[in-house]
Amino acid sequence: MWRSCARLSRNVSAMESAPDIELAAHEAWERGDFERAFLLFRRCAELGQVGCMLDLGYFYDEGVGVEQNKDEAMSWYKRAYRLGDSAAASNIAILYREQGRVRLERQWFERSAALGDGDSGLELAKLHLRERGVQRSREKAIELLSSAVRSESITEAGREEAVALLRELENTR
Repeated sequence: MWRSCARLSRNVSAMESAPDIELAAHEAWERGDFERAFLLFRRCAELGQVGCMLDLGYFYDEGVGVEQNKDEAMSWYKRAYRLGDSAAASNIAILYREQGRVRLERQWFERSAALGDGDSGLELAKLHLRERGVQRSREKAIELLSSAVRSESITEAGREEAVALLRELENTR
């Protein structure tokens, strides 16, 4: 094992640019070579690539190619957030949700939504509808859902859920 890691490290160092490293990391991930993908994402993240920071955080978060470590995941997500990434703020919110820290979950979803993340707006709306960490507010939920639907940064599943919730709220007036 040690020799193969040393060989992988040498090959990573020989790559020229962060985009090349990121591409190689994604190719390794798709092939199921998680250890190599992890090493490549780590090198790329250390070079300042936000996408690699997110992927590295995910690998630590889920234990892909490395032992699961939520603290390391949080650290990499926070680094990406400090560079302005809304998905990183959303991932941080989810880590706080897993810990049952509703106030911090809400705060991080708010940060993500403020950066334009529609899925985070949807999550905030659900917090307002369920009165989790915030005062229940149907009006605020409708405002957040409307904004989420208009967002250019929302998954198709998130958009569909936001539209369905909006319809449900409009039909129960």
